[in-house]
Amino acid sequence: MTYFRPRTIDDILEMKERGDAEGATLEYKSSRLFEQKNEKIFETLSKELTALANAIGGILIIGIDEDNERRILDVRPIEDPSKNETWLEDGLLSRIAPSLQISIERIDVERGHLLVLDVPPSRNAPHQAADKRFYARRLFRIDPLLTFEVEDIRRRVSSLSSGASLSITFQSGGVSFSIRNEGLGHIFDVSIQIAGIENANIAQEWTPGLERPYTEPFRIIHSGETRNFLGAGFEFLRDRLEDRMDVELRYTDEDRKEHQKTYTYYLKDFHSTYGIKSPNEEVLEQGIKRLANIERILSDLSRDLKVMRESAFHPTGLNFSRTTLAALSKSPDMKWPGQFLTFQALAEILEIDIESALTVQSELFGASHYLGGVNKPLQDIDLPNDIKERIRQRLILPG
Repeated sequence: MTYFRPRTIDDILEMKERGDAEGATLEYKSSRLFEQKNEKIFETLSKELTALANAIGGILIIGIDEDNERRILDVRPIEDPSKNETWLEDGLLSRIAPSLQISIERIDVERGHLLVLDVPPSRNAPHQAADKRFYARRLFRIDPLLTFEVEDIRRRVSSLSSGASLSITFQSGGVSFSIRNEGLGHIFDVSIQIAGIENANIAQEWTPGLERPYTEPFRIIHSGETRNFLGAGFEFLRDRLEDRMDVELRYTDEDRKEHQKTYTYYLKDFHSTYGIKSPNEEVLEQGIKRLANIERILSDLSRDLKVMRESAFHPTGLNFSRTTLAALSKSPDMKWPGQFLTFQALAEILEIDIESALTVQSELFGASHYLGGVNKPLQDIDLPNDIKERIRQRLILPG
């Protein structure tokens, strides 16, 4: 279950502005709770926390005054520094059975602090509160559980406490894996193995660009997380397997119990479903794609040449030396409107080669010379610094 976990006071204020109200995964508690005796404090919190853990998990924030609509009215921090996360964890530890993993974060604010308790759905549910009863959260209520509801939770958690599944996708001539952790707990040392294919072959021939083979165990996959891996090409598998492909998934749960599942697929199903082409068909198709690509490149080159030819005969082409240009302008410090000059004129004014002049024209003044072109900032153009300095001194820049 996904829910918002505030980490800072800004997160809390954002929740207030959004109007986040108490619900199935969110509970507010005033700091006035800590004005009571310790036994009452821990009894109240043990009910709240076990109710979240026995349901779908959630967040409990201490230090919030709420309004009539169960939204944040004001932040009322805990002023007693001894009422901190360590004190809270120690007090709850002996009052909840079986023990419950809770993440407690402290948010320091002016005049005190808040405590945010993150309670995930538990793989050890159901949990008893301090009064030895079982509770579950339903919307914004905490209800005691009946006997049959307690048994239902036990069966649900037993089936979901740890479980990973593997699925395989055949697409675009390749085989891809997805490993999903469907349990409530994390799984560790996750790996896959295809019967009949050595790990070294997969590492060297299947995924040469990766730093690790797919069969090297993954350290951890969190609850609800899916890992997707681009797999082998169909030809790789067909060259090594007759038809049947047995894929073994291995992992370890939080109790260090090892699990092993085998999934069987048939390459003929992949071939018939996706219509794998023969080697000759693939070569022909690749050749057609290359020809189309060459045709597109030639078309772009022809368009660029046409634009350059037209620019060369623009009336502002000038075609004079820098000395002549300076004489015509009657000033050696004359700044020329670069967007109206051809690349030959730019080469003369800036005293640069034609290739650099073309770069200046197409990038610095691209919007003026090319349909759909743009003007790039001078600092973003790949030119030597001395040429950039001449551009600043001798040309009027766009904008």
